[in-house]
Amino acid sequence: MLKINKIKFEVNTSSGLYGSKYEFSNGLNIIRADNTSGKSSLFQAITYCLGFEEIIGGRNEKTMQSVFRDQVEYPKDSFHKVIQSFVYLEIENSEKEIITIKRSVISNSDRKPQLVDVYFGKLIDDSENIIPESKPMYIHDKGGATDEIYGFHLFLENFLNWSLPNVLTNSGDSKKLYIQQVASSFMIEQKSGWSDFFATMPHFSLSNKEARAIEFLLNLDVTENKKRKQQITFNKRIIEDKWSTLNNQFIRLAEKGGGRISGIEQKPVIINDYSRLNILLTKDEGEHTISDYIDLQVDELNNLQTKSVFSVGQNISNDEDQLEKLNNFINKLSINYELLSTELSFDIDRLSSYRSQLSLLKSDLRKNKGALKVKNLGADFNLKTSTEICPTCNQEINDSLLPLEVEQIPMRLEDNIDFIDAQIKMISVYIEGQEKTINEKEKRIDFFKTKLSEARTNVRLIKKELVSDERLPSIIEIENRLNLKKRIEFYNKFLEDFNELVSQLKELSKQWEKIISDESNLPTNFFSINDNEKLQFLELKFKALLKEFNYTSQQSEFIKISRENYLPVISKPFGEETKDYNIRFDSSGSDFIRCIWAYTFSLLDTSIKFDGNHPRLIMMDEPKQQDAAIENFHSFLKTISKHKESQILIFASFENSDEAFNTATKGVDFNLIYIEDKLIKPIT
Repeated sequence: MLKINKIKFEVNTSSGLYGSKYEFSNGLNIIRADNTSGKSSLFQAITYCLGFEEIIGGRNEKTMQSVFRDQVEYPKDSFHKVIQSFVYLEIENSEKEIITIKRSVISNSDRKPQLVDVYFGKLIDDSENIIPESKPMYIHDKGGATDEIYGFHLFLENFLNWSLPNVLTNSGDSKKLYIQQVASSFMIEQKSGWSDFFATMPHFSLSNKEARAIEFLLNLDVTENKKRKQQITFNKRIIEDKWSTLNNQFIRLAEKGGGRISGIEQKPVIINDYSRLNILLTKDEGEHTISDYIDLQVDELNNLQTKSVFSVGQNISNDEDQLEKLNNFINKLSINYELLSTELSFDIDRLSSYRSQLSLLKSDLRKNKGALKVKNLGADFNLKTSTEICPTCNQEINDSLLPLEVEQIPMRLEDNIDFIDAQIKMISVYIEGQEKTINEKEKRIDFFKTKLSEARTNVRLIKKELVSDERLPSIIEIENRLNLKKRIEFYNKFLEDFNELVSQLKELSKQWEKIISDESNLPTNFFSINDNEKLQFLELKFKALLKEFNYTSQQSEFIKISRENYLPVISKPFGEETKDYNIRFDSSGSDFIRCIWAYTFSLLDTSIKFDGNHPRLIMMDEPKQQDAAIENFHSFLKTISKHKESQILIFASFENSDEAFNTATKGVDFNLIYIEDKLIKPIT
């Protein structure tokens, strides 16, 4: 609960101290004043002390009237320069805790309007001799809504026993719902506040901000469900990023070992069988798993170690055989290398062609969409060629190479756009496939280069050995044994690295399985049974109040509460479907004011019935708009005066007429706050 107890103004001028003091009660309070007497200034001062002045169009002192900033006019045509000014506001919460807020409008010191002094008790009463403990806080600066020590709006949130939710921004990030945005649902100012529901709600880059505020006020479970959905989406994004990084690590490890990765998906999946996941290594024109490849190397080394090292002379026959095999291998691999290089060049040219086609298609799509847009807006290009008439000879032309006798119906712009869109999707698939093919061939070429380099090195070593002293031990055989040992050591470490990546993948797969399970348990439309009950009550209450306020623009049966943004709509049959229309545009000006009356109090009533988060405070500046009949305004005041446990502040001039005031308030139970003469006047 947020209850306004008292407000006090102190305006120091060149001619002395000016100001005033007012007290409010539970139930209906009518703040009456003639126009230009300071009624709206009082409304603005309350919002200013609470740091809610953004709902009246700005921040800090510039939102306040000149009487607080520049000069006081009192009496008429007598002006007094303002030296400094302060506003004091005493508020109370549901726990009967009282604080007094002090905020400057202008100051003759270095004090800035962002500074707020909070006194933990009563300060405005003249009878209070002891000044309560106070603490300086700040607003409208980074941290004002999050600083646990000095942030005034976080303090106010806690004072009201609120816990404002995190909601999505337009960029997809998560940000806390601002208390000023909630305030626009129960504080309606005169100039812009009656133009729409929540018309003065600050934007703050939040997505569907009105709905988020209503979800909080009514304490809808959908908020928690959406938060769970947001958290799941966020966690999925994290795992997708980790999975992509891990996938790249597998690819780099495979390239390091001269193999290729097999059995891993590019996007997260639930993996049940890890036996298919491996890096395949090539030996003797066959592919082997890492473990099998190591076993082959170990067997080969063991076979060699059972034999003594041959001399050069003893190894001549073997060297010559190996030389012949290597030369044949080099010749075969060189041919494959050249063929693959040629294919790669063709593939690169084809990819370039696809990309050019895609660029042209995207350009055509933009042009066609632009043409369709202006056509739908009613444009007439007035081009003879567009009507298949030659601009020179006025004969019929046809955009076709077929004979004129063959009738051809050209595509409509909509069909052309669909066709180009399909072409773009097809070319994009071609490009994706071509890029994958090129990537694979480039890796294959790199593999050929490595193998050719190794083979040519071995050829040089064999040739060198063939001309060496035949009595010396064979260097090639010795190096072969050493290389086998190094290769076995390398691939043993390689297998350890692979198993480590597999362990990480198993953990990610388990996390993904849990997230998918959590996601499947979310309700399909996020609304709980309680939510549907609350929204149904809101709709029924809204319709009932519209009837009380004599709304006549639409039949009650067509009026609904949207499940998208929880605002009133006109829902009518449209063919086999139902179409929603903005109630604002389907109502007269005075009837839409009645809609705002009804909706504002429907939110309050729904929150009270279901123990929601509404502060049980409603402030309205000049609710009698659009020349609404005084009888309807009387009905409005009579209805809202029944809210004895809430606080309603109605600021109204009653057309500066005692007769209008008496007619509107006849039989209404209310507390009158009457601003005589001027809001700001000399304090004696």
